[in-house]
Amino acid sequence: MHVCSKIKNHIGDALTSVQNNMSTIDNGQDDQLLTQMIQYHGTSQGNATRALISLYASDALHLRQKDAVAAATIVETLHTASLIHDDIQDKESQRRGKPSLWQQFGEGPALCAGDFYLSKAYSHCADISQPDKIQQLIQLVHQSVATTISGQTSDITSTDIRTTSQDYETIAIHKSGPLLGLALRIPLLLAGYDDAKAQAWMKQCVEPFALSYQIVDDLFDAQLDAEQGTLNIVNLLMRDMSSQEANAYAKSRVELLLTQARANLELVPNQAGIYVDYCIDQLQQKMHQVSI
Repeated sequence: MHVCSKIKNHIGDALTSVQNNMSTIDNGQDDQLLTQMIQYHGTSQGNATRALISLYASDALHLRQKDAVAAATIVETLHTASLIHDDIQDKESQRRGKPSLWQQFGEGPALCAGDFYLSKAYSHCADISQPDKIQQLIQLVHQSVATTISGQTSDITSTDIRTTSQDYETIAIHKSGPLLGLALRIPLLLAGYDDAKAQAWMKQCVEPFALSYQIVDDLFDAQLDAEQGTLNIVNLLMRDMSSQEANAYAKSRVELLLTQARANLELVPNQAGIYVDYCIDQLQQKMHQVSI
């Protein structure tokens, strides 16, 4: 059993603080619809993967609890904003077993809710206990958000037959990698590590994991994505091979990437990537549920 299979008590307490931060409307807000949307979205918590990556990293790097909670709140709030916006763009009618936010309240209000979460993430940069790091932290967050937006833009516009599997991998890394990497980069920044080195570590361990995460999702969603005309690696591969061969190739690619990601996690100081290692285990198990 992996060491992260059971969340440590103090990390569980910190996660509760993160979730409370995300569900709290800022003082001075008097918008009943926005309050309803935040409450509605907050009733269906996800796996909090990014928050837990960040909290375990902060724990390994011996950060103050205040800074650990602030870092995790930033990455999880940004992820929430991206989910809301993704559902609008992809016309996803369901999110975590119930109608997605735009389906329940309309596209315009849901877009505003996503913008609220995005803005709220930046506000939590002011919560850290190291004022001298705030400027660099804001720049780091913006850099990660900008790359994510670029990846998402490419994702929703790259659906024609000219898209290659290499194009797909670049888009998937840009779309999923930055916010996953940010969950480690913020604690490393607050612990005093050079961000250029942290960025190099993320490229070697988080980017292969992020790409694997997207490929596994595509293995499950190949038929639906084919019907909707959205980008999917399995469907791209099926231009040159059978469905069975495409699935087998995608799964072998995931195995190779996850092996690379796990090996490179050793580069991250103090085992700060321990929860990513746990996520690799979980993703491998999920992939094996896909029949060829």
